[in-house]
Amino acid sequence: KMKNLILIVSLLLSINCKAQSPIIDIIDDDGSVVNGAYYKDVNNLLNPFEGTYIYTSGSTTLKIVLVKKVLQYNSQYYEDLIIGEYQYIKDGVQLANTLSEITTTYLNQRNHKIEGNLIVDKNYRVWKCTSCSLTENRLSTQIEDVVSERFAELVLRRTTEGGQEVMKIKITNISRVIEIEGQPTAPDFALPIGEFTLIKQ
Repeated sequence: KMKNLILIVSLLLSINCKAQSPIIDIIDDDGSVVNGAYYKDVNNLLNPFEGTYIYTSGSTTLKIVLVKKVLQYNSQYYEDLIIGEYQYIKDGVQLANTLSEITTTYLNQRNHKIEGNLIVDKNYRVWKCTSCSLTENRLSTQIEDVVSERFAELVLRRTTEGGQEVMKIKITNISRVIEIEGQPTAPDFALPIGEFTLIKQ
């Protein structure tokens, strides 16, 4: 029995070691998938994006909460990534609030409404940044609009304005909806589109 237990433990350990090999720095991720690899945030580039951020304009607010998760398995490989949830109130009416899901642990953490780990530089085509330094890192993620069940790209930039920590964001590249004859028309994308500045709380 003891022999069997030792054998099982050593097998599990060898599988576990093999499962996270090779280790690839997320900044070197070229988009190709290496099964069983660990796409690791070697230099903690994701850490500055963690936190709670709020955009306010009159009676419209967008609150975003972002958390870093490490060594998450997505059925193909392991990865470090940012996950998040949000609350959106437009003209005093709450259209969406998924904040309670921030502590939910999914089998695949990319099921959160905000997720991603693509580090981008100042020349990123989706949102070129003339005021960014050459060494500044921004983050491209995906956000799901729970009203229309459509997705968009959410690009994040951590910076300071007047001594205040802020997150500049751009919501763009809304996914298309295929209209099916005889089916109800899909609702419009409900989240704000464009560039916004959120204050870190």
